[in-house]
Amino acid sequence: MNKNLINLIIVVVSLVLLSLTAVQLYWVKNAISIERANFENKVNTAVNEVIDQLEKLKNYKTFKQHPYSQQQIDFMLRSIDSINQEIYSNIIDLEGFEDINKMIRKTTLAQEAIFEMIDQNQIFDIDKHLDPGILDSLLHKKIIDQGINTMFEYGVISSSNMKMVINKSEKYSNELEKEGFVFSLYPYEFVEHPYFLTIYFPYETRYLFKQMASIIFISLILIVIIVMLFIYVIKVIVWQKRLSEMKSDFINNMTHEIKTPISTISLACEALSDNEIKKNKLLSDNYLKVINDENSRLGGIAEKILQAAAIENDNFKLKREKADMHELIDRVINNIALQVEVKDGKITCEYKATKPFINCDKMHIASVITNLVDNANKYSPRKPEILIETENYIDGIKICVSDNGVGISNENQRKVFDKLYRVPTGNIHDVKGFGLGLSYVKTIVELHGGKITVDSELKKGSKFCIFLPASGKVKQKIKN
Repeated sequence: MNKNLINLIIVVVSLVLLSLTAVQLYWVKNAISIERANFENKVNTAVNEVIDQLEKLKNYKTFKQHPYSQQQIDFMLRSIDSINQEIYSNIIDLEGFEDINKMIRKTTLAQEAIFEMIDQNQIFDIDKHLDPGILDSLLHKKIIDQGINTMFEYGVISSSNMKMVINKSEKYSNELEKEGFVFSLYPYEFVEHPYFLTIYFPYETRYLFKQMASIIFISLILIVIIVMLFIYVIKVIVWQKRLSEMKSDFINNMTHEIKTPISTISLACEALSDNEIKKNKLLSDNYLKVINDENSRLGGIAEKILQAAAIENDNFKLKREKADMHELIDRVINNIALQVEVKDGKITCEYKATKPFINCDKMHIASVITNLVDNANKYSPRKPEILIETENYIDGIKICVSDNGVGISNENQRKVFDKLYRVPTGNIHDVKGFGLGLSYVKTIVELHGGKITVDSELKKGSKFCIFLPASGKVKQKIKN
């Protein structure tokens, strides 16, 4: 999978993710609008019921205060029945919009006639008819009956001077006038300056969100899951591409590394079959030495691959025994010193540890130090200067291998311990390897309960430090 295709996939998936997020947010916004409309409808229903109740109470008081005779009451009731029958008959004959308007006018006139009979031209006095206690009680009951369980404020405003004649707490006076729900009180009264009931919900938004908490929570969870899956998929794609490149690089390097000694051995064997060379003992011994060296080189390649495979085996176990780290380091230096000297380099040791004994697997720890020194040699193009230091640290020993090589960038320092990863060197391929060494080193050190760190700067060399606890079991922190 090439880079352009991966970038295209990332762009497309990003657009899809943004679209899904936008749709989800739009859906939540619409749901909130619907919930708000439903809330307003409930408030309207509750307050209209309150206004009807107040109208009934007012009419009841009016009847009680007037000395109507039974004949007058019977007359009014018969009048109401007659009006109802007339309206009903008109409803049956309704055919068009004009008929509906006529019926409404008739209904209004009928209402006016009834109220005129009841009021008998009396002046409407709100203080006389509206009891603040009853208003408060009715509002609380009807609003709760509608399922609205949140605090509210209310007040009654006179249109004559736009002043509040009744105010529940005077805490939200401005909000009541500017943001409250407004209703006409006693709408059937013929007064020059009507009164209005206004209701304000201070925590309306909070209440609406609370009502929709589950929907909003589920939406957010879905968005988060989609984003996390998107990030995971992109990481997997990038990692798979990187892994594919590392495997291809590994196979190419391994093929080249194996092919070279095989070709050399083949040529040496072919030369040894020549009778003239057989007669020359010095020349034949030289060819035999070449075969032996190349065979050892093949063995070394196989050993590295087997080491990497062995530590992934579930049955892998360390063979711990007491070891002198200074003695172990000296042995490694004896084996690798020739390779450093060929490049006109040198290895310097500074043994500061007074207690060099630890419990470890000698073979694998020797391989760890060999890998570190070999890397220091390989990545120091000219006259390698390798320094090996030891010191006692906490309950164990710290071993540092420094060089004057090409160094490692900060970005690559985070990846050098990944399996199959090799620091990019551009078009220069003079440093051979499979990207297994440092991964193997890190794994072995951690299996011993230790830790490895790297401190490096481009063109100024690198310093690798490993900490190994004396017991080989306790994992400790290490300073650079």
